[in-house]
Amino acid sequence: MRRAFIIAPNIGVFFGGGGGVKVALHMALALLEHGFKVHLVALTGWDAVKLGKIHGINLSKFVREGRLVLNYAFRIKNDSKTLFSAISSPIIEMIEPSKTLLSLAIKYLSIYIKQLVREYLPDLVIFHDDVPKLDDKMFKHISKVVLYSHFPYAARSYFNIVDAVEVGLERYSDWRMRHYHNALKNIIYFNSIPKEVELVANSTVTKIFMEIIWRKKVKVLYPPILPKFNPTVNYKENSVVLVGGQPNKRVGDAIKALAKLKNLGKTVPKLHIVAYYFIPWYKDWLFNLTYRYGLQHSVYFIESIPESDLFNIYTTSKVILSTARFEPFGMSVAEGMFHYAIPIVYKGVLSGPWIDIIDKGKYGIGFKSIDELTENINYVINAGEDELTELQRKAFSGSQRFSLNLFKENFLKLVYCGTL
Repeated sequence: MRRAFIIAPNIGVFFGGGGGVKVALHMALALLEHGFKVHLVALTGWDAVKLGKIHGINLSKFVREGRLVLNYAFRIKNDSKTLFSAISSPIIEMIEPSKTLLSLAIKYLSIYIKQLVREYLPDLVIFHDDVPKLDDKMFKHISKVVLYSHFPYAARSYFNIVDAVEVGLERYSDWRMRHYHNALKNIIYFNSIPKEVELVANSTVTKIFMEIIWRKKVKVLYPPILPKFNPTVNYKENSVVLVGGQPNKRVGDAIKALAKLKNLGKTVPKLHIVAYYFIPWYKDWLFNLTYRYGLQHSVYFIESIPESDLFNIYTTSKVILSTARFEPFGMSVAEGMFHYAIPIVYKGVLSGPWIDIIDKGKYGIGFKSIDELTENINYVINAGEDELTELQRKAFSGSQRFSLNLFKENFLKLVYCGTL
């Protein structure tokens, strides 16, 4: 039986929530369905039951059959709030004490991966985001090595990229962040990468940066959305959904847009803010902002819900919103579009939702300022029936480019043929 290793997103730290993990689990499922034995490799993570519940992917039967193995260096309880779980997602750069620990954790992970490779001799290894430094000779003994990046930390360090956060910028710019970036250069492949590693990006934005830093051709494989059923255009409430609990998602911009609608005497829709994890200090700031504008009856914070509940929110919402200035892809936007929510996204050169998902306005609406965002929300909420139907038709049509079947087809081409 062929054997595959899938290293967790964020350089292998954690198999938990987030879009990157969902993509990794879909890769695992595709390989399992084609006869592979799959090892999920990480410092730590949730068990198969919780992973399945959060991401809507049934993995437990493969664990029982012995075809899916969870190789976690450390075991934690599913509800654990350990520091490992805290540093596990895109919030890595936001939590002060974790920067040094992250460097040590990745060094340990490199040792752990080496041990597993020597023990199991996998046919396929898939890294996510970046590749931790290993003995380069090891790559020669693996039939296929792929790096699938949602956006490499190497690029963040190389270009000194700081997310356009709406609050807490000081957390990115002090000496500890510089030390963190310098440490990363020594523990991941930074401005060169072994020739055996095939490079694959999740989006056009990510591809551009990967090709610059590693000077190799990069393929693009869009993340999938998971259709649980054939969606219908059900009754849509005057509601907006935004997925994200970190300052780089700029959730406050959406709250400010609602405040402008309120001040103009316009219809104020419900705003559902959904995240598998909110950074505590940022959530407090959003709460305060909500109360300052008197919107506590219009803004709802929803944390760590099953995928089915999130899909229900999409189904009843008129708008799926992305306010981040820097967003390499934005899976939630495509998921919302599949459920006939109309996308309103930031219009920028580093906005994957604008470039890839709505194809620069072909399948949705872009904005550049809070005033323009306010106008666009008001336009959709008050659109007539025919106009709303046409906007929904375009959104759904655009979402079909990210279907699960198409993802599996292209992923398996990559595995077996090296082409997309």
